Amino acid sequence: MSRPLFSVIVPTYGRWRDIGPLLDSVLSQDFDDWECVVTEDASPNQAQVRAEVDLRIAKSGLNGGPPRISFHPNPTTLGYDASFRRLIELARGRFVFVMGDDDFVAPGALRSAAAAIERYPDLGVLLRAYALFEGTPDNVVQTNRYYTAECTFPAGPAAIVACFRRLVAMSGIVLDRDLSHAAATDRWDGTLFYQQWLAANILVEKRAVYIPDLMAYFRRGAPAIFGIAKAEQGLFTPGAQPPDTDLRMVGALMKIARAVESERGVPIGDAVERDFANYIYHTLAHQAHEPWPVFKKFYCDLGAQGFNKYAAYHAWFWAIALLGAPNLNRVIQVVRRLIGHTPNLTSFARGASKR
Repeated sequence: MSRPLFSVIVPTYGRWRDIGPLLDSVLSQDFDDWECVVTEDASPNQAQVRAEVDLRIAKSGLNGGPPRISFHPNPTTLGYDASFRRLIELARGRFVFVMGDDDFVAPGALRSAAAAIERYPDLGVLLRAYALFEGTPDNVVQTNRYYTAECTFPAGPAAIVACFRRLVAMSGIVLDRDLSHAAATDRWDGTLFYQQWLAANILVEKRAVYIPDLMAYFRRGAPAIFGIAKAEQGLFTPGAQPPDTDLRMVGALMKIARAVESERGVPIGDAVERDFANYIYHTLAHQAHEPWPVFKKFYCDLGAQGFNKYAAYHAWFWAIALLGAPNLNRVIQVVRRLIGHTPNLTSFARGASKR
């Protein structure tokens, strides 16, 4: 079989009600050079998930050809990172197009991604715009774009810093499959940030490209299902994200950045840390509902991870404390709408060139 351009990879755990509509969004793409690989992480609902996937497998062949969707149940619950790694191993495409199991591929996304790859033969990571929806994808409540127009980042620190924080949410990101497979490791299992490790290693060698086209629709408010796999037990509580979880997650991200810096010889650690401090609002706001003593302790503990030395970190905390996270978020959304993208607060992460 010829190698497809994209492998749309989907790790899922029991979300049988959501996996069908996601796969329908893949089947409805106006671009045919793809396969879709689904793993199910040994949930109690695996049979229901399989039934939904099987319905789509039956109609995924092109012009009477073999099915382009395949289903691979995990024998035991591996967790997010290990499932991600298995999907890359199973993928045959030149690039993996990563999707969460309750999100949607945006119309025209695969065609837009393919056009960017054609324009930039040395593309390693495609950074995307995405929208948040409630209920159904036609009810978009927020659109996130990072830059006003298409831009690129040369391989090395500029590309890594531009992408690192922006890959926390995984749906719609595109990674070079072979370089992802070459970077395979289980050392980050349980962090939930395997994509950061892969992207950073890829971007040591290849460029990053941002396009303003919407690649994915994210479902707002869906509970996270982490903490069931052995690698995640004791680190995460399914359906909850208390302060200690956020501290652990940010710490893991910084460890990955420092590991790439020391092992690949790219000076990114301090730049990634500063970039996170510039955009720490979301992490702080996530715990702003806690009682004041708990929230202030979270601020102090997070700052002790290295962020205390940045003025932006303290400015975001006090803005939330004085205005409240909901009011501050309204201001941020107004600014986004006025300028058409998220303000770029990190000069090091500005596009090197634009088309």
